[in-house]
Amino acid sequence: MLSVAKVQRRNAWRYYVRGVAFGDGRRPVGQSLKGALEKAGLPPGVWMGRGLAALGLTAGQTVTERQMELVFGQLRHPDADRIERELLAEGKSPAKARRATVLGRPIEHNRSPKTDKAKECIPWLGMHLVFRPPPTAHIAWALGDDETRLVLELCQDIARDKALEWMGDAVAEIRWKGGGKHRARVKDGLIVAVFRHYESRAAESKPLLHDHALVSIRARRPDDKGTWGNLSA
Repeated sequence: MLSVAKVQRRNAWRYYVRGVAFGDGRRPVGQSLKGALEKAGLPPGVWMGRGLAALGLTAGQTVTERQMELVFGQLRHPDADRIERELLAEGKSPAKARRATVLGRPIEHNRSPKTDKAKECIPWLGMHLVFRPPPTAHIAWALGDDETRLVLELCQDIARDKALEWMGDAVAEIRWKGGGKHRARVKDGLIVAVFRHYESRAAESKPLLHDHALVSIRARRPDDKGTWGNLSA
């Protein structure tokens, strides 16, 4: 089972950093994401998708809180801080150093052409996919022994990974040429942060095996320069 929601600017993305990344709860103020996950008995989030190669990341690497902020809050490279420091050390201006870390069009340049005044739009930053097993498998996972749970978790992994791979290879299209009216397949693939959870967000914390997959709205166009643009949401 799959549900889809959009991640937007302003405070929406903070919900995913402070809540979803932690386990559908409210992480205590001042507690690191790593420490909160360890205390809650949850595995760390991991990066997935073929689009990671363009960023110098590999599938399976741990997702840090700062990377979440950069990718899903600012549409920048997950290692933007390091890149910016290196460019400043080379003598680049702060503005140029920052611009080099932005994936495509800066979000502060999003303006609405339909009004006389430059009114800020609320751009999409990503898509939030939630993968849940069917009810029968979920019940078997919740009530079964350790071996049964491990097998069903592996099935969940396979189903999620194949679905994300199919989306990146056969479904995902990117705005390209003609004012964004034309579409093309992405050059690489998707950039995804995945978090595994074991309970529902209900107050009684009922067992519920599921995965949250945050897909960045940015991907590379199939041109020689590999420019960045928005997925056709």
